[in-house]
Amino acid sequence: MTKQQRRSQQERRESTIGLLIDATIGAISEVGYAQTSLGAVCERSGVSKGGLFRHYDSRLDLVLAAADEVARRHCESVRASFAEIGTPSVEDAVRVMRERHRAQDNVVWFELMVAARTDAELRSRLSVIGKRFFAELLEIARMVAGTEVFSDAELELLVNTLEHTFDGETIRREIAPDPVIEEQRLDLMVEFAAFVAARAAAR
Repeated sequence: MTKQQRRSQQERRESTIGLLIDATIGAISEVGYAQTSLGAVCERSGVSKGGLFRHYDSRLDLVLAAADEVARRHCESVRASFAEIGTPSVEDAVRVMRERHRAQDNVVWFELMVAARTDAELRSRLSVIGKRFFAELLEIARMVAGTEVFSDAELELLVNTLEHTFDGETIRREIAPDPVIEEQRLDLMVEFAAFVAARAAAR
């Protein structure tokens, strides 16, 4: 087999995996985790079940790969937003964070976190991905102006608090949207983050 043929085979493999991952993310985002069957993924992706099982041993493996990809896209999107801003301020960072938490593909994480409550294997394996995801978010947070005054523990607490706030808001607004309160909450979170940063700088 020539080098060109090997490269083409790798390209086909990557293309198939990309189709499967995109289909899984789309299905979970639109119809939920419970309704995302392998049949639905194959129909959406145009990949046969045989083709799917050449790359993933189980539905859980595929779903976790989709979660990992959502995490990667999340971090890539935030890095790109920060790069476009230049040197993001605390306010910039909080607003970018809230926007990204509302992204359609981020729904995958909400769906899986709820399902993981009663599924021990999903919970165990998703936790590993989640810890890696959050660790990268902390690295990205160091790109924000003024974060050099925070210890690692302080930055982790701040990012974790903002993350939980925006996760909860994103879920609740599906059944009880309140744009006025949501904007007031965003302003409050900006003020809170700025206050914490100022307090750390004054030590």
